[in-house]
Amino acid sequence: MVGPTFVMLVATLACFVLLVLVTFSVPFIPVLKFLHSSASGGVDFGVLGFCDASSACKPNQAMFGYRYDPELLNPLPKTLILFPVGAGLTLLSALVLLPLLFSRRQPRWPYVAFGLLTTFAFIATAAGFGLSMWLFTVAKRRFEGEGFDASYGPSTWMALAATALLLLVALNAGCGTCAGGRFGRQARHVAYTY
Repeated sequence: MVGPTFVMLVATLACFVLLVLVTFSVPFIPVLKFLHSSASGGVDFGVLGFCDASSACKPNQAMFGYRYDPELLNPLPKTLILFPVGAGLTLLSALVLLPLLFSRRQPRWPYVAFGLLTTFAFIATAAGFGLSMWLFTVAKRRFEGEGFDASYGPSTWMALAATALLLLVALNAGCGTCAGGRFGRQARHVAYTY
């Protein structure tokens, strides 16, 4: 039977994979982009840069805080670093759960660490998603105002899925109710009478 620890581990690893794919979107994985516009013959935006039709996608030029004036708000591409931060915290929280899968005795410290790490990962990912939506929604409106077509790409929805799943994992870990189980908080035979 699959226990609550395994379910949390799988959900956390799924969030990690989604966040890694979001982080290495354009220019590393050209199919994954936050925003596509028909300006300059077609331009795609990702976490680490952008690619347009006039120049080839070069992963060696990837960096946080790229500029694409005047459509992108200048300081906001630097805030996209919150996605790799969220991915790192998610990986750490998954590593904290590993001892629980292989030990006979259930130590108490991984539950607290897992709850804290998933909460911080959710905060970083939610902030990154909110700022990326603001950045790319403003850019989309500016492109459309200039007469170009613009649409959101798959990285936007992958970031939303990772954020929603991390919210569920963080709430579950914080409340100690992993899929209806106690997730190590209290023995089933303990009852309180008032």
